[in-house]
Amino acid sequence: MERIPTGIKGLDEMLNGGLPKNYSILVMGGPGTGKTLFGAQFLHKGTEEGERTVYLTLEETPKRIVQNIKNTFGWDFSQLEKKGLLSIIPVQKYNMQHLYDVIQAEITQKETRRVLIDSVTMIKMYFEREFEFRRNLFELLDFLGSMECTTLMTAERNYLSRENMQPELEEFVVDGTIALYNIPRKNERIRALEILKMRGIEHSSSVFPFQITKSGFRVVQEEVL
Repeated sequence: MERIPTGIKGLDEMLNGGLPKNYSILVMGGPGTGKTLFGAQFLHKGTEEGERTVYLTLEETPKRIVQNIKNTFGWDFSQLEKKGLLSIIPVQKYNMQHLYDVIQAEITQKETRRVLIDSVTMIKMYFEREFEFRRNLFELLDFLGSMECTTLMTAERNYLSRENMQPELEEFVVDGTIALYNIPRKNERIRALEILKMRGIEHSSSVFPFQITKSGFRVVQEEVL
């Protein structure tokens, strides 16, 4: 199975080479766990590989995203946009048809290979009934996979650790799930990461701490929580 490197030191080793190509991956966690930065690094790695990438934002403005990434990692996403390697697309009309239209325009015509949807929690708000959300999400991810896109989606969660985690609907639809934690330890919180699911491949099942540094995410595999 062909792998797509995330660019995150330690995570690709946990995945034995990277994310499976054309998979849909849910990156979930609470506030401050680094979900958006995780997705941004995934896109940045794609641009380094010469791949075209798309950032679909349903909450933050493109201007704030560019500034946040530059302040955190020093990467200039505005320059990547000018080079045609990245598009940051705000999705402001809250209906599924508009989201499809945006995705089709950006992907079918421009050979996009990596997609970040930030966040699926906002998409869920489009629907009153869970089965409609599940069906539409499945169809969307199936379409992206058929277009040879590897897709990351962020999702908001309220848990601190695995012990009090309650699975939600989107976790059953995606091919893989990665949980980010803020674990309380004495007078501090430790950021940690766990691969909960990755269909069809062997992967680490350990919980490792990670750091957000000036050069990006780094999973500390020397420590197991």
